[in-house]
Amino acid sequence: MVLGVTLFAFLTPPFGIRAYLEARAQDQAEASHVVASFFRPAAAVVKIPVTARPFAQAARSPLDGVRGKGSWLMLFDGDWTTPDPDRAAAIVDSAIHADLSHLYVRVADSGHHFYAAAALQDLLPIAHAHGLSVIGWMEPMLDDPIGDAADAIAAAQFEEEGQRLDGLALTIEGDSTSEPNVGQYLAGIRTGVPGMNGVGDRYLLIASTLPTPYDHPGYAYATLSRYCQVFAPMVYWRATGLPQYSGADGARAYLDQVFGQFRDPAVNPFKRPLTITAQAYDAAPEYGTPGAPPADEIKVSMDETRAQGGISWSYYRLADANNGVTSDEQAAISTYPFWQRAGGNGIAAKALIALPDQPVVY
Repeated sequence: MVLGVTLFAFLTPPFGIRAYLEARAQDQAEASHVVASFFRPAAAVVKIPVTARPFAQAARSPLDGVRGKGSWLMLFDGDWTTPDPDRAAAIVDSAIHADLSHLYVRVADSGHHFYAAAALQDLLPIAHAHGLSVIGWMEPMLDDPIGDAADAIAAAQFEEEGQRLDGLALTIEGDSTSEPNVGQYLAGIRTGVPGMNGVGDRYLLIASTLPTPYDHPGYAYATLSRYCQVFAPMVYWRATGLPQYSGADGARAYLDQVFGQFRDPAVNPFKRPLTITAQAYDAAPEYGTPGAPPADEIKVSMDETRAQGGISWSYYRLADANNGVTSDEQAAISTYPFWQRAGGNGIAAKALIALPDQPVVY
């Protein structure tokens, strides 16, 4: 299995290393789940909400959940099956030390549906108490758009101690990235599917997409612009393997290209703002330019995001013992004033870049 995953990673640039990292982590999580399931007490089983109860809308702006600096955290089915408040506290502590305002937490995919209830039970209360938004990250394949929409609604409805996710980030790079599947999926999330109410037109949906629309004809960018408030293109400049996108000037050039293409009305007809998902890993295994982006490239990516009007910035992925985020990268991220934490507790009242109160139109 590992050999197959490795070959897949090599054959699918420019994002193969991400697929490899995720597939490897999934294999490890499933192996541990086989053992953990024998010892999990019956009382620890979490029931996922699937009823058509009314959906509570947050009073604040839909974009508040994605202000500032964020990071992506991979959790898989079987990876967090019992209460673990110490783990949640460690994640929040790591995010606070990185001066982050929000976390993207992987909560669902087409094969395992919404599986992260146990993790969210621990994470949501402590993260919100420390001023961190939590955005549910989903990776639908869209072979079954209605079923995938039901998974998204279940995640959005999940509640612990009165706390819910601050939005959903939808990574569209699976089996289907075109119509009609993408439209059916997004319409189902917004308006509902059989037996489940939709999230409505103010709930934060973030479109996590391939970064250069002109290279991906047929990809449903315009539909994503219609239903989602924000685009979060995966701007992994070194993963391209092209030497012109290395170094500070190269990173800047790639960011500028991405922003320029998303200004095209054919790509982004509703003029949705961008939040950049930047690279903080070594892309050499996928034939990318070797080496993790040094601190000057990280800083330039944040500088250019702000200069081009991006509303926020995040990086793939939150540092841990396995993903190779360097201390220089982490220092560049932590010290960059993309947002101002309000006294170390509570989301800052004002981001450095003004955000519109922007519900969707469909």
